[in-house]
Amino acid sequence: MLFSEKITPDERWLLGIVLALAIGTLLLLILFMRNGYLTQFDQTVLHWFHKIKSPTLDHFFSAITWLGSLWILLPLYIILTLLLSQHFEHFEKILGIGFWGSVLTTYALKYELDRKRPHFFPTINELPIDPSFPSAHTAQVVAFTLLLWLIVYHGYSLLGNVLTGTLVLIALGVAASRMYLQVHYPSDVLAGGLIAIIWSCITVWIIKSGALT
Repeated sequence: MLFSEKITPDERWLLGIVLALAIGTLLLLILFMRNGYLTQFDQTVLHWFHKIKSPTLDHFFSAITWLGSLWILLPLYIILTLLLSQHFEHFEKILGIGFWGSVLTTYALKYELDRKRPHFFPTINELPIDPSFPSAHTAQVVAFTLLLWLIVYHGYSLLGNVLTGTLVLIALGVAASRMYLQVHYPSDVLAGGLIAIIWSCITVWIIKSGALT
């Protein structure tokens, strides 16, 4: 397990680089978004999703988007914590720090930046009432799946590959659903993913450095 050993100098450098890149990219996204530099990019991507619209995809993405909702992730978080805490060291700390850090950061930025929801094309379902940037569904599902993978992945194996593929498909499916449903800009989704990566790096750093022991 990744968290069973203390952090090495190489890991410290790698985490620092990934963390710096993710934070820098997020700050650039915020700057570009506030100055309107992302409008053309956002509209182009949302136009593509609008073009591929179909009843089958409507049903698929309307269903899979729920996997990024707290209504699903919160009960799953509680169940997995109860079931797996005794089998994986620091399970509740790892998932708790990274997941809730992502959630709180996302909602703090949402209401601080107060970006309006997309208006280029009709939404598939009802438009959420909270601000658009960053995407909470994306931040939540990426943080949850990435941290879960970091906890339980034991190296190359058939089961490990199936787990990795499943978690990646879930995260990508939810992220894509937010754009297909026309409730988030692509830049919102990217920002949500970056927040999850940032908190995952912070979590690895804290746990492996022994800061909470």
